[in-house]
Amino acid sequence: MRRTLLTVAATLVLSTTLLAQRGPGAPRALGQGPNPGAALKNALGLTDAQVTAIQTLTQTEKTRVQAIMTDIRQKRQTLDALLNLASPNPADVGNAAIALHAAQSKLPPERDYFISELKKLLTGEQQQKLDTILAANGGRGLPIPGLGPGRFGFRGFRGER
Repeated sequence: MRRTLLTVAATLVLSTTLLAQRGPGAPRALGQGPNPGAALKNALGLTDAQVTAIQTLTQTEKTRVQAIMTDIRQKRQTLDALLNLASPNPADVGNAAIALHAAQSKLPPERDYFISELKKLLTGEQQQKLDTILAANGGRGLPIPGLGPGRFGFRGFRGER
């Protein structure tokens, strides 16, 4: 499940941040958080038009992933309810587990779709930079600043533990 959450997080956050422009311990001005748009723009050398197009793509992707996550949450609640019965029916539990797995399996293709659509907005050189960043992260998606070194996730997203 952790792998699924990492995939969702990477997909949702692609346009909001790519790389931290300073180390995790670098001081910030009062009231200023990281500027994800600037980080993405600087990391890939994006134009303002590309940033706008990526923001639109990200909003669409966020809506699509939220629908998948809602489905996953509902299926998890159903499975949990069945497991909490005094005498759960094994067939019902099995079917609920299969349905949950099927819903979770929609996330990796969604991430791949998003990355492919993103690459369509980039030049060849920018695509190479993106591929380098993705490869450096071991295929887990994009690193997200603000969560500490080596940690990945979507700020504000309350996933499973």
